[in-house]
Amino acid sequence: MMQHSDMMQHKLKHKTHPCVWLSLVAVIATSQAQAATWSTSADLRERYQSFDNYNFNSAVNNNHWEFDSRLYLKMKGDFGHGLTLLFQPQAVIIKNHTTSGAQNLTQADLLQAYLQYDAGAFKVRLGRQQLVYGDQRLLGHLGWKDVARTFDGIKGMYTSGKAKLDLFAVHPADIAAMTPNAANPNGKSLVTWEDRRLIGVYGTYTVAKQSGIDGYLINWQHNQHAAVGKGRNINTFGTRLFGKRHGFDATAEAVFQTGSWANNISQRASAYAVKAGYSLDAWKTRLGIEYDYSPGDSKSDPATHKDFVFPFHTNHMHYGEMDLFSWANMRDLRLSVKTTPWPALTLIGNVHFLSLDKATGDWLNVVGTGALFPGAPTYTHTRAGNEIDLKLVYKVAAVQGLKLVGFYGIFTPGAAVTERNGGHADRAQFAYLLADYQF
Repeated sequence: MMQHSDMMQHKLKHKTHPCVWLSLVAVIATSQAQAATWSTSADLRERYQSFDNYNFNSAVNNNHWEFDSRLYLKMKGDFGHGLTLLFQPQAVIIKNHTTSGAQNLTQADLLQAYLQYDAGAFKVRLGRQQLVYGDQRLLGHLGWKDVARTFDGIKGMYTSGKAKLDLFAVHPADIAAMTPNAANPNGKSLVTWEDRRLIGVYGTYTVAKQSGIDGYLINWQHNQHAAVGKGRNINTFGTRLFGKRHGFDATAEAVFQTGSWANNISQRASAYAVKAGYSLDAWKTRLGIEYDYSPGDSKSDPATHKDFVFPFHTNHMHYGEMDLFSWANMRDLRLSVKTTPWPALTLIGNVHFLSLDKATGDWLNVVGTGALFPGAPTYTHTRAGNEIDLKLVYKVAAVQGLKLVGFYGIFTPGAAVTERNGGHADRAQFAYLLADYQF
């Protein structure tokens, strides 16, 4: 999830990747020979959200709110002989109100459009598609955003017994952008598809039902024309253990990075996560605990970059929904509870105890590409603060497919904020209400 105070979606100039057009042309040609069987669905979401005191200084008003509308349409056609098409257009309207005025933004494009061939154990998918793996700490759809993450390219999938292997070569789709400002009234695109490329392999071996191990290697490159992260060539490799049995569930993940930047700086970083939970029959309750850690960069060695960087971040769902932390130079102890006292009502609570690993290092924002607070050699405090997130989910029985969600989050700053923010350490708040209708 993007940092709310910094980033959002907007109307873009569209440049469709050739893979998308190739998918559509192939389907048109195929449809001449055989009529497809189609299934359709839609997802309409309306959301109001408010951001208060995200600068931790109540004397300076940077509060804002926005109202977002998002519509997904999904059409899947089965042409027989293992050939299918998925076509998913989207439309977004955002009304953003800040202290500098109001901005109304619209966007319409393709979230997914791919052709897939299924030959039993082997499948190949060509076109615009989403990549979702493991706990989505590195690659996920980022569905919270008004415009979710998607890629243009090709993916091969092979399954044999308990083993599954995916190989992909993709570019991020150019459908996400910076918030408009005076210098860029129409916003600024984060990426264009030719400026980044992602080549990877992700394998899973299941040793028992809902238990197994993942292994992956992702090569991530930005050329010199990219808007951010210019001249990166980074390898990210890791493993993830997962298991579930007798009410207990757990995962453990370790990730490492090597590579280089265009200015002859080496990349050497790592990140770790362990979580566990126990589910009770009473109210379908799950109690959980999680610890996330990534060593920071003290900046003592200018020739080596030691902060973990993301191919495409998914931090919103892991390290606090207020989006104040990245999986880099951080420690997060998380306590959670999820319970369903009535069939239509679910309550979710999370408490995060957050700190920096290196006091002198950068406090990186949710996307991991910019510093919420830059580091300095004189800093000594690491306690960032505590975040409490409370969520209520209600499924409306009278309207099938309608879900209502209410959320409130509060971040109480610690000594690290006081030290970095000129002595100011006021509470920040975030709230939203949304209605989601799937039909």
